[in-house]
Amino acid sequence: MKRLFILAFTAVLTMAVQAQETAYKISGKVPESVKKVYLRLSDQRQPSDSVAVVKGKFAFNGKQPLNTILVVTAGDDDVTLFNDGTPVTINFGEMAVDASPLNVKLTAAEDRLKGHNPLLESLYKSYYAVAKSSAPADQAKAKEIVVKIEAVEDSVVNEMKEIVTENKDNLIPAVYLQQIYYAYGYDELQKVLDPKAPYYNHPAMARAKSQLASLEKRRPGKMFMDMTLNDMDGKAHKLSEWCGKGNYVLIDFWASWCGPCRREMPNVVENYTKYHDKGFEIVGVSFDKSGESWRAAVQKLGMKWPQLSDLKYWKSEAVTLYGINAIPSNVLLDKDGKILAINLMGDDLGNKLKELYGF
Repeated sequence: MKRLFILAFTAVLTMAVQAQETAYKISGKVPESVKKVYLRLSDQRQPSDSVAVVKGKFAFNGKQPLNTILVVTAGDDDVTLFNDGTPVTINFGEMAVDASPLNVKLTAAEDRLKGHNPLLESLYKSYYAVAKSSAPADQAKAKEIVVKIEAVEDSVVNEMKEIVTENKDNLIPAVYLQQIYYAYGYDELQKVLDPKAPYYNHPAMARAKSQLASLEKRRPGKMFMDMTLNDMDGKAHKLSEWCGKGNYVLIDFWASWCGPCRREMPNVVENYTKYHDKGFEIVGVSFDKSGESWRAAVQKLGMKWPQLSDLKYWKSEAVTLYGINAIPSNVLLDKDGKILAINLMGDDLGNKLKELYGF
């Protein structure tokens, strides 16, 4: 009991320290083309402050809670910093930062990630050049570019994960976990969310903690959770009509309005066609709110498996029961109804079914 009290007291103390208002002083130089510099909190899109550049120089002075993550933007460049009480000097022309050891280390991590920017900018420019065209050749080109963009973005996420792993003894993981929490599986996320880690109680960890709680509801090894939803004719059905009946079952969470869901659906259709005769079943659970749009999408996308929905959008019972906070998402059940895997997209779905069925 004494140990639990000490841990609880430590957590409260840590949060209290983080809540303390701490003065920041950020100044520096910018290229001649920059006339204004902006300051924002990392979890907000709009600036919280801005200053005019005078003779190539700028300066911010203010207060924020200790270790709030701040982003300073000048032109197309930005610098991410912790408000740790140490004055910061930034030379945007040379992209050089004079700050605390923690912020210098964070700047180095950011520089690693910025190495991907030229390629991404080039790919996006090429994509926008053809995406608006309805010509078949341009549409095919756009799809090819999207694949390349996704590959680079995956590389960025993987590098962020490396940075998190390399900095478990400081606050830097808080910067990246708030951005890539969705890319972690349950076991992986549980590991990085170590309550003893110095970044665990940082406010920026809220999304990652919420994600872990959501994944807990559908972690591998748990039994599926039954629920009753209507089919496209308005007839009520339970998941247990298909789940736990001796076959592998994929519960597929999607919606007609979800672009990524529609892009993923040909892959799902292909795997259903390949393995359905062997007993593989899919139950679609839609987060639609329009029955007409739902039925039209099912027909157009060739989804021949059972479809259920309560047409309550993000207030669907499935959202709460399975902790779904993004779609497409899915849950693969074994023959007894236990969860085998979640969020199997692209090649991952086919590879898992090949492992199960042997072809």
